Amino acid sequence: MAHIASAPRGVVFRPDILIVIALTGAIGFALGQQWPQTAPTSAEASQVMPEDWHGNVRRSNWPN
Repeated sequence: MAHIASAPRGVVFRPDILIVIALTGAIGFALGQQWPQTAPTSAEASQVMPEDWHGNVRRSNWPN
């Protein structure tokens, strides 16, 4: 085994990685702005969601 003193590498600035991250975020934001919103049907809109005494909508049908 070789005996050498270990030294941490310096920080490597990778502009290509930063560009990829920025482009991915911009594309995701643009797609999110153009994504069609689904409106609830009249049957779903007329259904009353069960709420607890705090006013929070219950997400399960388990008994308390």
